[in-house]
Formats: sequence, structure tokens, C-alpha cells
Amino acid sequence: MSTNVTWEDQLLAELHYLPLTFTPGTIQSYPSEQVNGTFTWAYPNLPASLSSRWALGIDNVILRGALMTFQSQLSLPVTGVADATTWSDLISAVNANRIDSASYNYVNVAETLPETLTLYVAGKSFFKTLVNTGIAVVPTEAGTYPVYERFFTTTMSGINPDGTPYSDPDIPWVSYFNGGDALHGFIRASYGWPQSLGCVEMPFAAAKTVFPYTPIGTLVTVQP
Repeated sequence: MSTNVTWEDQLLAELHYLPLTFTPGTIQSYPSEQVNGTFTWAYPNLPASLSSRWALGIDNVILRGALMTFQSQLSLPVTGVADATTWSDLISAVNANRIDSASYNYVNVAETLPETLTLYVAGKSFFKTLVNTGIAVVPTEAGTYPVYERFFTTTMSGINPDGTPYSDPDIPWVSYFNGGDALHGFIRASYGWPQSLGCVEMPFAAAKTVFPYTPIGTLVTVQP
């Protein structure tokens, strides 16, 4: 299994789904017993909150996010796991040199006050905005997660901490990344401190700016 994971690293790097490049060594065919080549960070200034998540040949969230993006683009079941179909399509894509033309994007949410979201595009800080994360009784869980579902607009419903139900229609620019936690627009009197029920709330204009850069598989880090 470790060999397969290592080959996933190589194939996804060659196709530009990872924030790394792969330089092959001697000519080889797929599959082989080992990778013959070197990996290099494509964007040297990536924040450590992202780069620290990757290790060659070990299943990790960077690899899963890249695989989810690939599966989504090919209309495969988005599992983040390379089944036989995904594996075959990866090899076919490399052989046909079907390089992903989209930029590699990453979202970092800092819960230090004032709370902010920074969007990285192709390794550079592209956009920054104040945000609201979860209140103490319904916190936004720290960690790094891949976006798994998106809506231009949707209704969000659930139960408030006091036990009363809520249903908020027409929530715009929604990217779910961890259970019921999502990046989205939400109207508040202010931003920059915990006010939500776990989501990362942004002003509407900011959410509209961020949304196009968070396709399926985009990684979101929440830092306490």
C-alpha cells in the first residue's frame, strides 16, 4: 500500500494537482517498485500550516485533497481514495499529459483576534478578510480539511445551543469542509470574533471573492 501512496504522490504532482513538482530520474514504466525522481515544493513560500501536512508515501490531507479535485474534475465518486478506476484514470492522464490548468489554492483561517481568512493562490497571499468562527459551545474544529461540497446558495438549518431550531435560507457562496462547517457569506454587524455555530462567516462580498477559488478538494486550515 505504501508503494501505491507514493505513486499517487508522483502522478498527482506530475499532473499539477499537488503543490509540488516531480522531476523523474531514469525512464520507467507504471507501476514500478519505487519512485525514481525528486519532489520539490512548487511554491517555496507556502505557509507551514499547509506544507507541514505532506510527507512522501504517507496518506495525508494534501494528497487526499488533490485526489478529490482530480476525481471531481473527471466526474468520479469523490472519495479521496484511489480505487481501480481512479488509479487507471491517473495513469491515463499522465500518459496523455493532461495537466491541471487551475491554480493550486489554499485557505487559512486564523482564530487569533481579530479572526481572519487568508486565501493563497499559486503560493501567494491573494485575498484577506475578517471572519467569524464558532462560539465556545459550538467551536470551529481546528485542523486541515478538504472542501467536499459547494453551493452558490443554500438553506442552512439545525439546532441552536439553547435547543431551538433555526433555518436560514439563501446563504450564499457556501463551501463545506468539515461536517457542517463551511465557508460562506453571512450578514453580521461586525466580523473578526467568534459568532457562528461552527462555520466561517464572511461578508457577502468577501465570500463571493473566495468562492471561485475553493473547488472540491481545496484545503482549509483552521488555526486556533
